[in-house]
Amino acid sequence: MAENISVFIAFGAGLLSFLSPCVLPLIPSYLCVIGSSPPAGSADRPRPIAGTISFIFGFSLVFIVLSVILSSTIKLIDGLFKYINLVSGCIVIILGLNIIFDFLSLLNYEKRFHLKSMPKGVAGAFLAGCAFGAGWTPCVGPVLAGILLLAADTGSVWRSVVYLAFYSLGLGLPFLLASIFYNAFVRFSTKLRTRLPLIRRISGALLVVIGVLIIKGDYKAINNLAAKWQAVNVVKTDQNKKIPDEVIKAFEGTGIQTASEGIDPIDFTLPLPDGTKITLSRLKGKVVFLNFWATWCGPCRSEMPSMEAVYQKLKNDGFEILAVNLGESNDEVSAFMNECKLSFPAVMDQENITGSQYNIRAIPTTYIIDRRGLIIARLVGSVNWNTPKIVLALEAVLRS
Repeated sequence: MAENISVFIAFGAGLLSFLSPCVLPLIPSYLCVIGSSPPAGSADRPRPIAGTISFIFGFSLVFIVLSVILSSTIKLIDGLFKYINLVSGCIVIILGLNIIFDFLSLLNYEKRFHLKSMPKGVAGAFLAGCAFGAGWTPCVGPVLAGILLLAADTGSVWRSVVYLAFYSLGLGLPFLLASIFYNAFVRFSTKLRTRLPLIRRISGALLVVIGVLIIKGDYKAINNLAAKWQAVNVVKTDQNKKIPDEVIKAFEGTGIQTASEGIDPIDFTLPLPDGTKITLSRLKGKVVFLNFWATWCGPCRSEMPSMEAVYQKLKNDGFEILAVNLGESNDEVSAFMNECKLSFPAVMDQENITGSQYNIRAIPTTYIIDRRGLIIARLVGSVNWNTPKIVLALEAVLRS
């Protein structure tokens, strides 16, 4: 569940955008424009919400389109991925610090779109939402930029869509509640205005955290935190599944988090591009490097050469790589494997059935399975596997 934490970050960022000092005070005006606020002096009761929902769809569409464009662009230059991480993370940190300390006056310039002949009703509300999404800065802009870069850092277009959908939900849900409970919202927002500077600082701090995560890459800090939480909450350890201390020690400093105890993997049988089928359980007795990937995934492509190097070093000692391709054709995978001179097996999960069983939410995701057939470690994201520390750790698993 570690990768789901990033979704919560995106949702929280959307909520903070709604509470930002240059958005919250203007919500009543927005609701009047889109026809969702009540007449002056009317009682508090549920309001017509079609316009508000259309407004939310408008800015959500703009945000998601931006995420797809940015993620697709970064995916095309995957060879520079580590430099993109560094530059993107630094930009997000600067944006966050500026929200807190306001030292870059240029970033305070606002550009709002105004439609002189906006259609009325639901269509007009949708266009207003698109204009909001396209042009409202700086309050939404820096936080949105942070989420866009965090999403692009995954190397997955669909994952970027998910992140920006949750960001839009965090921003849009309060809009909807404000429309339904208008009078209560006005009273609440009046009281909250004294807290807006604090909310601004919290937004800036969140951006700094996001920037650090991007620079680190692959959300290792989040993954490690979640894995440690899981380990603390294990009540009883099965001694038959205990991971040897020397293996745990060997993985220290590699960035790969070991499990609290060995986990039984879900068995599967999948075909190679030539139709030959491989069953995971029949590899028991070997150390299996189970990797979920796709050819369009920039981080997947960048780590493949290091996987091949490790495979050549250790395959004669009982080490096997099983690369599970998600959703692509035999020809695409065969062409990629031949082009990159990859000799390890790549099996086809064209319906994403095995990926769903393993709850794959981001790629690449890699599991290390020991000779007993137990999962002992997992990494979400790409890494250079052909480093002395990681090779020594894999050799420790081979000896255990």
